[in-house]
Amino acid sequence: LKPIAISLENYKAYYILKENSFLSSSDLAILKKYLGSTLNLPKKGVVLLSDDLSLDEVEKFKKEKNVIIEKSFKRKILQPYLKFLVGKTFNGYGVSGLEKVFNEHLKKGKPLILSLDLNLEKKIYNIIQEFDLPAFGIAIFNLETGELLGYLESENVKLFDNYYPLNFFNLPDKEIKNFRWVLGEKPVIKEKDMMKINAWHLAKWYMDKVCNHPITPTILYTKTKTCKPNSEIFDRKEYIYTLGNIFITIAFKKNKMILTSLALTSQDAIELNEKIVNYLFSLL
Repeated sequence: LKPIAISLENYKAYYILKENSFLSSSDLAILKKYLGSTLNLPKKGVVLLSDDLSLDEVEKFKKEKNVIIEKSFKRKILQPYLKFLVGKTFNGYGVSGLEKVFNEHLKKGKPLILSLDLNLEKKIYNIIQEFDLPAFGIAIFNLETGELLGYLESENVKLFDNYYPLNFFNLPDKEIKNFRWVLGEKPVIKEKDMMKINAWHLAKWYMDKVCNHPITPTILYTKTKTCKPNSEIFDRKEYIYTLGNIFITIAFKKNKMILTSLALTSQDAIELNEKIVNYLFSLL
């Protein structure tokens, strides 16, 4: 097993200002060094000197009676492609990413084994870096178990959660329903006479068809095979939907399914989308 994140000690220093107190030469030197000036200081209160002290600074500040030191821990993620997995924390408080999804479970001390293949995650990340994709969603499923083997999505733009009119995908509305899985509720939106779905609904529809029965995707490891995939029911191995500069692709290879949603603005966007999908094919 390899660590995916480590906790680092972090030290902050605060100066305590007391009303009508005399500032010694040592106090003045500290304030000027860390604040730049002693002007506009409050008459009393607590002032942050530094939020990232070195160990040498910690030892020096321990000798100062008007300085208090706060120790906390910062999360350092060892690989950039794991950021969405373990999340980011601010001075040790709060969680995000997939860690937030399972936070209640983890707080009880219960272990989780995810279905994600970290080697595959790294390879997908390298593709994203190579093509400098500004907004993307990439998922690779094991159709036999419904497991997500690879999953990366841009931090600020979640393309998989974008909604589009159902008729754009030419799918029967009776076969599209709300569904819930470990990553949350995926509702179908109804606006007057229009139904809207996102990429997760599209992926589930294709999975259900290939398996010939409803499948619930998962990001948790399982040995249970719930599907004997038959992609031969489709005319093609690849389906591409273009919505402006957004390219959504469903593609099959053996017992795997690729789902991508890419924001592409270059003149050769069609060729670029195909090239990226072919790269993903080569990983399987």
